[in-house]
Amino acid sequence: MKIEDWFHTLRNKAQTIEEKWQGASEQERLQLAEQLFQLRQVSDTVVDLWLQFEEKLSNAIRNIKEMEGQLPVEEKKTDQSKVNTKSPKAVETNPYEPIFRRGEGFYHLRMFQDAKKCFAELVQKSPDWESGRLYYAYSLLLCEENELAFREFRLLGRTASSPTVVAISFNAIGCILAEEEQWLEAAQAFKTSLEIKPEQEEAKYNLALCYLRDGDAQEALDELEPYLEKNEHDWEAQMLWLRAAKLLHTMDQTVEWSPPKGLQLPTRDLDSDTLQEMASLYETVGNYHRAQICYHFLTERSPKDGWTWHGLAWNTWLIAGTKRALTLVKKAISLAPENDDFLFSYGWMLLFDGRVEDAIKAFRIMLEKNRDNRLGQSGMISAYEKLGDTQEAKRLAKYFLDDAEPYVRSLGYFHLGRIAVVEENWRLAEQYFQRALPFAEQLWEIPIYLQLCASKLGQSEMQTELVQP
Repeated sequence: MKIEDWFHTLRNKAQTIEEKWQGASEQERLQLAEQLFQLRQVSDTVVDLWLQFEEKLSNAIRNIKEMEGQLPVEEKKTDQSKVNTKSPKAVETNPYEPIFRRGEGFYHLRMFQDAKKCFAELVQKSPDWESGRLYYAYSLLLCEENELAFREFRLLGRTASSPTVVAISFNAIGCILAEEEQWLEAAQAFKTSLEIKPEQEEAKYNLALCYLRDGDAQEALDELEPYLEKNEHDWEAQMLWLRAAKLLHTMDQTVEWSPPKGLQLPTRDLDSDTLQEMASLYETVGNYHRAQICYHFLTERSPKDGWTWHGLAWNTWLIAGTKRALTLVKKAISLAPENDDFLFSYGWMLLFDGRVEDAIKAFRIMLEKNRDNRLGQSGMISAYEKLGDTQEAKRLAKYFLDDAEPYVRSLGYFHLGRIAVVEENWRLAEQYFQRALPFAEQLWEIPIYLQLCASKLGQSEMQTELVQP
């Protein structure tokens, strides 16, 4: 029997026990528990045998390299945390080599508690073994003992003779600090790592992430662009670049930037998360055609997710109008009928297509489920405006002013400002829009309305510049 078939049989046995457990009698459960215990013994035996094999295989490779004159001065080992360890010279003479190999085996099997115990013993008996201490530090980190791990990494950063170990240690220190949202200190740790080992790609990515989380969008882009030249298909870095570009655009809409090669056009080859980030960025900068392409690819990949169809519907509406978008938004509603955003979008499209009564029906469905639904109320306010019933629109808008959330209150002032514009009460409209101005990033029409008010009130161009976005 092939080893793959043997493991397949063991997995099937475990699954069968799990499936039978729910309906089993007390006696049957005792028998099933005995079978589970036997499978656990098999698993433990396999692990022990694998560790012995790994130790023998590693020694054989090392001895053959020595005989061929290829004994390495440094070796690199990588796991999902990108741990790089320096292997000692002539390790076959080191009496603690079996402890190291056993710990290393546990580590690569993701049995971090067992790895931690092995490396703790190794560090106690051979404290100068840098790769062993590095493994010990990462085992502590992966066992969520961050304080002890930080202490070990800091010790290695100060005392290790290997530049690789020092660089890896500072990268790990940065990761721990970033987890605590100490972005400035984390960035400094990543910079130190790169000063020691400039080619360490993970530290470059981590530094860019810190810049972005600390609000430094341009610095994040400066780090990511050369990184993406070497790692064109790293979807996490692609997403980071898109978020940085979006943040930079919100801070300065005049800035010009050119996407890295892999992000210049949306393609089916991109990761779903990257496509979603691209769509969000394109929507922010008003490139609805490219956003539409992103959502088209996402609907192909996730046809049962309502948000993909909603994104496609919304951008289609912005490009081609209600007729082509309604079928798509209905698809989104059918997949997620509880999502009020989708129903609101449906009503909003109908409203701007002149089908006011149909739009009101959609908004009322939302309010029947929750009378305080702000989206539904906002839709009704706009519908009353369309019908010319400004008094009812004002009545609903004033409810927003009593809300505890500052944004909701600003939304209320925004609605009242728009109603005042309809009534051509420019001074009152200006006052309302000024009250809503702190949330101009979300309510992007506010500066436009303020310019309109200033023009109608005969104010100078110099004064209107104060309300430019």
